[in-house]
Amino acid sequence: MQTEKPPVSSYEPFHIKEKIGDMIKYGRPLTMQFSRRNRDLADEIRRTMTHMYHLAVELEKKYYRKTTTQELDVELEWLRHLVRMAADKECCGPKFAPPLSTHQYEVWARFNNEIGCMLGGYIKSLNR
Repeated sequence: MQTEKPPVSSYEPFHIKEKIGDMIKYGRPLTMQFSRRNRDLADEIRRTMTHMYHLAVELEKKYYRKTTTQELDVELEWLRHLVRMAADKECCGPKFAPPLSTHQYEVWARFNNEIGCMLGGYIKSLNR
């Protein structure tokens, strides 16, 4: 008598959510080091990243995904602007260094670009 094999799980991790989680792990400690005068910017960056993660979880579980992907795309664009602002020397004033170094900005921008490419591919697959 042969024993039946348990069914193979069809669950595949949602890669966009994982990538957003990796970005949060990278960015959160950086925002905690922002100075007091940049605390509002740090709070907004953290809030945006958390909302993006929430949207990714929602996207993974929803049946109708088009509006959620659009919301996630808008949040990603907003985060790109916030991170760019955090690295901009002109935003902080002539006497102060920006909260993010050039290297930190480049790494964070790569995360944002990877998420954008993944999201763009996902949107294309939904439109088919």
